Amino acid sequence: MYRIGIKKQFSAAHRLEGHPGRCSRLHGHTWFVEAVFSSPDTGSDGMVVDFDQAGTALDEAVEPFDHVYLNDIAPFDEMAPTAENVARVVHDRLAERVGSAGWGAKLEYVTVWESGEAWASFSD
Repeated sequence: MYRIGIKKQFSAAHRLEGHPGRCSRLHGHTWFVEAVFSSPDTGSDGMVVDFDQAGTALDEAVEPFDHVYLNDIAPFDEMAPTAENVARVVHDRLAERVGSAGWGAKLEYVTVWESGEAWASFSD
């Protein structure tokens, strides 16, 4: 199985309402997002997915979250903007783009880092 990954970043603020710790206060992160794609074979070009195409698709999936207060925008105005939920939402947005593009690769998972030490991942 071949696997490739692409990593992007965005900056956003959030707060976790009802959280018993300091995360209940307004704060921001430089979020890093990695998407991993897999395929048992490469295309005739020798690639699973072109890095430029994967990067563009990931950029489009995270762009609505860049430099915003996540709690104010859909879907985080109705769900907690945790790293887990950000990973799932980015995964679902990216999977939709991959499916409509007809790539031969599968989106394996999306991992989101709030910091260099804390991450959350989502896969189907």
